[in-house]
Amino acid sequence: MALRAFIAASLLVVAGFCRAQAFTVGDPSLVDGSATIYRVNLASRSVSVVGTAGNGGNGQPIVAVGALTFSPTDNNLYALALTGASSPTLVTLNQSSGKAATVSQVAGVASTLAKGLSLSFDCTGRLWMASADSNNFWELTPGTGQTRLVGNLGVKITGLAFRNGALWGVGGTGNANLYTIATDSGKATSVGAYGVAVSTPVDAGFDAAGTLWALIRNYDGFNPPTQLNRLAQINLTTGAMTVAGTIAGPSSGSPLPETFQGLATAAPVCAADPSPPAVGAPVLSLAGIGALILSLLLAALSPFSRRQLN
Repeated sequence: MALRAFIAASLLVVAGFCRAQAFTVGDPSLVDGSATIYRVNLASRSVSVVGTAGNGGNGQPIVAVGALTFSPTDNNLYALALTGASSPTLVTLNQSSGKAATVSQVAGVASTLAKGLSLSFDCTGRLWMASADSNNFWELTPGTGQTRLVGNLGVKITGLAFRNGALWGVGGTGNANLYTIATDSGKATSVGAYGVAVSTPVDAGFDAAGTLWALIRNYDGFNPPTQLNRLAQINLTTGAMTVAGTIAGPSSGSPLPETFQGLATAAPVCAADPSPPAVGAPVLSLAGIGALILSLLLAALSPFSRRQLN
């Protein structure tokens, strides 16, 4: 029994390596009228309620939150929120309760443009922001809310994601392409087309294993949603998008499907990708590690099995 327990524990550890935690934001809650924060299970394409964003500094419910991103320095979940101010508010979201805490007011951007903004930290803790409305690209200083205009992307980017030394931009609302973005100039370089039509904004984030996940929203900002939100993966070499399927909608009490906005999957991976292995020294994937552990344990069990048969 002890050996069986050890096997089970080993498999659970491997499964834990493969498990990814993600967050998104839904419609205002019927409980307090503020935006609902959800935890997303990427494997099952389902969501569970974390909590609500709560009230802003004016005491009114925070009805809209988006542009989610994790910080690599403190693993806090950052977002942009509408709090009744004339400009968007940079907030952190409590990962256990969903409650928003004000960090700073974003300077130089009107609150009316907040829904078209996306954020991503890089590995040094610098925060980048793009607008799908003006195509502008800024560096945002979290503590003060000051913005520095870097340049104009020239294309509609609806989501940002960073891994190692590269900032990636995902197109949406008619622009079905993946890009890399030069943070010193704001130049967007096309990687390739999705091969999938997208008429709504697309949010994106890397998981810890380096997979670029995309949330294809079911809401274009104008027409009522008629379908569920979808999860997809994007190939970093070709830009091709593979749609995994729809996200199971929560029971919100509304006859319309829930609208999600923003996708934060993990803090930026800041270690360099491993060098190619020497000949004769293969590198295993997480699944391969799990299979290796299981095969070793089964091999250890085989003598005991033979003794019982004899």
